[in-house]
Amino acid sequence: MSNVIKNPRNGCALHGALQTVQEIDGAVPVVHANAGCGVINYLANKTVGNGVSRYSGFATPGTAVQERHVIFGGASRLREQIKNTIKVVNGDLYVILNSCESAMVGDDVDAMTREIVEQGAPVVDTLIAGFNGGSHFGYEHVIYDILKSIDGVKKNEQNTDEKLINIFGIVPDKDPYWQGNLEEIRRIFEGVGLKANLIFGVYGGVEDLVNAKNAVASVVFSRWGELPAKLLKERFDVPYISFSSLPSFVSDERELIEKVSEYTKIDSDAKENFLEREERYEKNYLSRIRDDIIEYDLGKRTLIVGDEEQVIRYGKFFRQVFGARIVGAVLTDALKKDEEHKTDNSEILEAIAEKIYITSDEKDIEDIIKRSGAEVVIGSSLEKKITESNNVSLLEFSYPIYHRAILNQTTVGVRGAVEFVSDYITTVKQAEKEKSEVLHEYLKQLKNQNIWQGHSSKKGQVKQINLVSELVSRESI
Repeated sequence: MSNVIKNPRNGCALHGALQTVQEIDGAVPVVHANAGCGVINYLANKTVGNGVSRYSGFATPGTAVQERHVIFGGASRLREQIKNTIKVVNGDLYVILNSCESAMVGDDVDAMTREIVEQGAPVVDTLIAGFNGGSHFGYEHVIYDILKSIDGVKKNEQNTDEKLINIFGIVPDKDPYWQGNLEEIRRIFEGVGLKANLIFGVYGGVEDLVNAKNAVASVVFSRWGELPAKLLKERFDVPYISFSSLPSFVSDERELIEKVSEYTKIDSDAKENFLEREERYEKNYLSRIRDDIIEYDLGKRTLIVGDEEQVIRYGKFFRQVFGARIVGAVLTDALKKDEEHKTDNSEILEAIAEKIYITSDEKDIEDIIKRSGAEVVIGSSLEKKITESNNVSLLEFSYPIYHRAILNQTTVGVRGAVEFVSDYITTVKQAEKEKSEVLHEYLKQLKNQNIWQGHSSKKGQVKQINLVSELVSRESI
């Protein structure tokens, strides 16, 4: 018997591939699917605070296949759509995205792609259908498929750039802070004289995909960047370095730079000068919150809901900075059976959290939060209702986030750490203020009643203390 998943937060592989291609400057997605596939992806994400890309929603080129195409095949419709898209939409690269319908019918998407390429158009395809996996799977495989084919449509001799580093594993849209995080990684590399090949965002684009084989190394920040990094290693001998999470502290930045320096030369003076500035920045701001940590008891029982990379990064941060007890971690992206990746972070996760759960089912997550006894949840907007009803503070840092605009803010590096701390302390202080206001209002109501006079006696004072204690207890449940 199949299980029903309540309000899952991640779409299918097609949605992940579409979200990925949409965020590559110069790339044009062509969706070979029914009209609903692209629109559903748009509707699911339009309320998330990252804004929308150029080719999204109703502006996404697509075949809009219908019943007759499912019955008789949609190859001719795909041929027509590719040609029309190239005529009316300027792009450096056109990426055909497969779907469940075309995969089940057996449309020869590869043949259509080869036909258009022979006519001189820069077209690649990915054969991932929606049922192959989730959004993270779609991200990884579409990048893999593009890198596998791009040499055939964008001729470029391999010429290694000793300062160029590929960046993989930051999934567009699935990490709400993906744009700012990419920019922060770029800033860290530039600080020591390196260049980050980002692919996405304001500093990325199709040219980065073409030049990926010219990088001196690739850095993978989560399991979801492993496949494209392996491809570049196998085909072009570009080595790769894997990290369990993005950096948060100066010590993390140092580890990143030193591992990269094994493959390229970094000026030692420039490195130490940069890291010294980063350390001064970190010490200045984190030392300023020492009184708040004690006064507001910030080392609270914490539960984290999000992607594996986020769980590791936020968990380590909360333990080291606030001395928090991580009572549980809910991985919403990890696969229960993962045969594609060598990455195994189970030991790291077990060292951070007392209990590890793998689910994206909202009902499961609600039950976990109730049982955990957590005082703080680091999660998404989907946890807002359950945390409010249980009087638990919520930090919205994982996907999806509905009620905040997130453009270039970051949670990575020392600057991201400061922003993360600021949001957490603000959330705690607001919760304390609201609790105080409720208590104040309650006492005002008592004062306006005749029974208030009775509280001036010794017996009344005892009753008052009991009432206030009871109220505080109710507020803290």
